[in-house]
Amino acid sequence: MNKWDLYEKDDKSAPHFERDCREKAPFLAFVPFLFTSAKTGQRVNRVLDMILEVAAERTKRITTSEVNNRLEELVARLQPPQASGRDVRLMYATQVDVAPPTFAVFGNHPDLVQEHYVRYLHNGFRESWGFRGNPMRILLRRKAA
Repeated sequence: MNKWDLYEKDDKSAPHFERDCREKAPFLAFVPFLFTSAKTGQRVNRVLDMILEVAAERTKRITTSEVNNRLEELVARLQPPQASGRDVRLMYATQVDVAPPTFAVFGNHPDLVQEHYVRYLHNGFRESWGFRGNPMRILLRRKAA
């Protein structure tokens, strides 16, 4: 957030502004906020550190066993809903790419997994591994027979 010196503020303005942004645009939940002023130089020296942190998060690799353990925990907490009278089961997952972090989740009926459940998986994976400042992709795949 540049031009932060122009905003009328008190000691709670930045947290309130950040919270309001995240409420209005939930997709910003994983984006770091840095309040700067180019005019005064306030916090400008932190920009490069944040860029390096986000770049490191972008190339982070998670082991398949960690991904499977987390998937198992998430599914145990909340099963995927049935769809079209069929049980939807997610069996295993792995990280298939970095930049952006991409996970493949394998199941019996990946086409029937609803969008809200994919968001649940996103949130669960982010809770475990962060990937701060980066988009994350989850690909649903049919388990090979």
